[in-house]
Amino acid sequence: MPEGLPRVGSALLVRDEANRILLGKRNKDPQRGSWVIPGGKIRAFESIGDAAARELREETGLEVEVQGRFRVYEIINPPDEHRIVIYSWGKIVGGTAKASDDLSELAFFSPNQLSDLQTSPLVQRVLADAGLVARGVANVPNSEVQLNFFFLPVLLHGAKKKVSGKLRRSQRPRQSGKQGAPRINDSPLLF
Repeated sequence: MPEGLPRVGSALLVRDEANRILLGKRNKDPQRGSWVIPGGKIRAFESIGDAAARELREETGLEVEVQGRFRVYEIINPPDEHRIVIYSWGKIVGGTAKASDDLSELAFFSPNQLSDLQTSPLVQRVLADAGLVARGVANVPNSEVQLNFFFLPVLLHGAKKKVSGKLRRSQRPRQSGKQGAPRINDSPLLF
């Protein structure tokens, strides 16, 4: 596996006063010519919000206030690509929009314009999850996974409910001498 994987990045969903979303047209490979959500690599000892604001400033010339996390996505394409991207919401507070060397163009798009743009499957998925494009438009391969967290109450094996509603241990004797298979928790990482 290549050194430095997985890469961790931070990107910002920035809306203007008209509720349009900021995208940049990528000017380098991979995905050259596709519209992307501005962001980049988190440097050592840099916070997620600081990295997102720095990357947006470097790529667009805009100053932003990071307003909160949106979602975390993981991209796995062995043997060379493993990325975790943390998306946050941002609000423009200053600066002048100008595309950097990484981007050939910058533009704000209304939700009805987004589905017609050339974007990566991940960008389509993020835009759909943010409610900015219709769900049916997003086409995400199996290698791109959004990390969702659900917490469900589970009745434990061997527990019975008392009349009071509280759980109590079953009075059945345990089978001794027989160990169960180890449990593997494959739930996603929490940030």
